[in-house]
Amino acid sequence: MTGLAGLLTALLFAIGNALWAFEQPDAGASASTIVGFYANASGRIVAGGSISLLSIAFLVLFASGVRSILREIDGSDLLASTAFGGVLLLVSAGLAAETINMVGALRAGDGSLTPELGRALFEISFIMGYNGAGVGIGILLAATAAVALRAKALMPRWLALIVLVVACVFFTPLARFVVAPSVLALALVSGGLMRAPRRPAALAQPAPR
Repeated sequence: MTGLAGLLTALLFAIGNALWAFEQPDAGASASTIVGFYANASGRIVAGGSISLLSIAFLVLFASGVRSILREIDGSDLLASTAFGGVLLLVSAGLAAETINMVGALRAGDGSLTPELGRALFEISFIMGYNGAGVGIGILLAATAAVALRAKALMPRWLALIVLVVACVFFTPLARFVVAPSVLALALVSGGLMRAPRRPAALAQPAPR
């Protein structure tokens, strides 16, 4: 269930953003460019944002499953809770980015978006969607890689080391360049979780007294 939730998150997020993100201006674009972007893509931004919000619902399910699986594999709650916290940070940043961006589209749709408001909404959404979300993604990937290295499970050692390096990138200004590829990383991690060996239920239960 956890791996499936992660894959659905990645798929829905990719579909939602594909409706409008390719037309998104660069950070620091002029106010007139941003207002034009919101006006031209208003309906698609609202539709895509709604799909992305649905993906966040699956991300919450993914977060709960990740915590359970990592705790079972590692035998400790520390890294599992760290990964869970990372996903919650990602959820918070994603909710902010999507809803703020949708406000810009809705105001452009009814003709009330001023250049000043449009630029403020765009810049805040941009930072939350890239740098803000990057912190949550980095924590999730780092904790998952740490469990894989310590328990020698979940994924090969070489892949865990790559994931750890990528996690560090998310804590830097370079996060804006790797958030989009992280959708693929989520799919890969989810696939790994779907294939992760699970202990038999009998071993997971405490011995009767």
